[in-house]
Amino acid sequence: MMTRHKTQAITGVTVWFAAIPLMFILGAIVVKINPSVKEHDPILGLLFLTFLAVQYVAFFWGGTHLATAKGYSTGMLAFGIFWPAQMVVLLILLFALPDKYASPSRSKSKSQRHESHIARVVRYRRNALVFNSLGVAGALLALALIFVRIGFFDDPANARVIAIFVFIAGYACIIYGCWWWVRAKHWNEAVVFIGLAPLAPLVVPFVRIIYLATGVLPLMMAIMPLIMIGVVAVLPDKSGMSSRKR
Repeated sequence: MMTRHKTQAITGVTVWFAAIPLMFILGAIVVKINPSVKEHDPILGLLFLTFLAVQYVAFFWGGTHLATAKGYSTGMLAFGIFWPAQMVVLLILLFALPDKYASPSRSKSKSQRHESHIARVVRYRRNALVFNSLGVAGALLALALIFVRIGFFDDPANARVIAIFVFIAGYACIIYGCWWWVRAKHWNEAVVFIGLAPLAPLVVPFVRIIYLATGVLPLMMAIMPLIMIGVVAVLPDKSGMSSRKR
């Protein structure tokens, strides 16, 4: 990672992640200090808009430095216009995409340098299975929070908000797991960006209106993880593991 962009990237990403819990903490403090503040009070609305603006600035500023520091185009940050995609893009940049500026001597540990081809593929598949399982479990939990009435939440809106964050985290885990599968099968890592396809129609002006009005977006976001896993599963294995087994 390029040193001159590293500090700004870490700062921007940290501010982005910290803004979410900080917004809820400050909102709870405001309600605690002034019990007359209600759910739709302008004060809470202004607080939400302020932190949303901070997140957008932190995302594009930190994301630009992060992508540049790892040797990638900043064009992938365009998906960040749609807020739910910001976490997925940052997680892909942080964990999925390899660092093009990493020193060969530092990028690999001693155990990895002496790792056989079969052991490396097995490790990739194990990581893929773990993260895909966590992602599917998170997505199912999010759907359960939305459609199943749970006694922990008096207001269904609170359950939906938590479900959104759980689903985004699960979605990111699925994409990260699919990235490990793509590496295990020796395909280009860019295949995982298929997972952001449901957000593509939002870029087209007239299509965006129909897309949002008909409620297709939530449906596509719900079924896209399964499509993503299916696409990665049917990709031919270029690693040579299948021929070795025979």
